[in-house]
Parts: sequence; structure tokens; C-alpha cells
Amino acid sequence: MNGDVGIPLIQTHQLQRNYGRGDATVAGLAGIDLAIHRGEMVALMGPSGSGKSTLMQILGLLDRPTSGNYRLSGSDISTLSGSQQAELRGRRIGFVFQGIHLLPRLSAIQNVELPMVYARFSASERKALARQSLARVGLSHLANRRPTQLSGGQAQRIAIARAVAPGPDLLLADEPTGALDRASGRAVLALFQHLNADLGLTIVLVTHDSFVGRHAQRIVELEDGRIVADHLVEDRIPPEQLMEVDV
Repeated sequence: MNGDVGIPLIQTHQLQRNYGRGDATVAGLAGIDLAIHRGEMVALMGPSGSGKSTLMQILGLLDRPTSGNYRLSGSDISTLSGSQQAELRGRRIGFVFQGIHLLPRLSAIQNVELPMVYARFSASERKALARQSLARVGLSHLANRRPTQLSGGQAQRIAIARAVAPGPDLLLADEPTGALDRASGRAVLALFQHLNADLGLTIVLVTHDSFVGRHAQRIVELEDGRIVADHLVEDRIPPEQLMEVDV
């Protein structure tokens, strides 16, 4: 991948995604032009059906556009085979979802290691990166706990550790606080801000919640598959100290 800081990490041109056929075709995305640079923390916002989750799936290489162009670090994604996209996704893109999806039979550290198994990291590298990532989210002491022994906030922080352990360029988070209580949600948002500030990690948050959006530096608003606003966050909630309690 091209790491030139002058090139946007994400750049789309007239990105379209249609569903159905003929007269039944529905436009999920209707011509998206978007640039996100390395180190930005951006919130994609809009009502249900606005296209924000569809856009996230394409940015994360989980779906392909019907037409238009998507470049990641300057590379045209459309030229890559399915296996090449899967390898790129496994090493360069991290995902955090509202549904946390930890495997209950595995410990926290084993859950963090698991995606790196599929991305073909060596066993020693996986273990070292998993321990480092657990320390980064403040949960080293829970490495051997199973998901059923964790609170919702702890489990989501383990999921974030899993997403960032391989050292991705991009973290995509889809409604990451939607299933959490207020205190746990604030701790997760503070963690995202620290990862963005300390690691320079590019983060794209998908949310309908204006409170979540105000933790980002920039908000891109979608409606009916189109970008209707793109602006800096003037009343951004400042980065917080991570909570001492294990929420």
C-alpha cells in the first residue's frame, strides 16, 4: 500500500451501490465523493436508510460498489481480486460493531489473537501483539477471562483490542456504543479518541447519535445515499481520561 501522507487514506469518486434489478432497483449509494486523510476521526451520520452502513461496508471491503471508484492509500481497490481484498482487510482494516461477537469458548486474549490467525501472523507475533493491544485498552488483567465473565463495556474494549492488534491503517466502528450503558459508552468513545491521538489511527464512526458524533473531529452527513453535509465539529467533546473503573 502507498503510505504517502499527501494521498488520502480513503478516496471515493461517484461511488454507487444499487440493489435489485430493473424497475425494482434501489440506490443504496447515489454518487459519493469522499476523502478522508490519515489521522482523521470522522463520524458518518444519518437516519436509518441513509446509506451510512452501506458506505462503511464498501470502505471495509465487505461489499463492492455497483459503479464508481474507491482508492485506499492510493490503490484502486477494484483492481484487486477477492483474495487480495480479504488479505488487505485482515491486515489493514479493523472493525468494531454494536454486536460485540466475542467467541464465548475463548479467553479474552484468544479472542484478540483470532483474526491474526486468519491473517497468517506467526504464533509469537500474535501473542505479543495481543498482549500489547490488551494493555492499550487497559485490560491486561482480564486476559484469561471468558466473555461471559466480562461486563458489556469490558467486552467491547476487548473487541477494540482485537480490531487494533494487527496495526491497521483504518478502524471502522458501526454504532459501537449502541448496546452499552452511558458510562461504558463514554469510556469506549474516550478510548477511540486516545487511539486516534496517540497512534494516529484513522477512525470512521457510523452513528445516528449526535452525542457520539461530537467525539469525532469531522461529521459527514448522509441522506438518501448522498452526502448532504461535511463539516468540522465545532463543539467537539474533548478527549477524556480513561475511566479507572472497569466499566
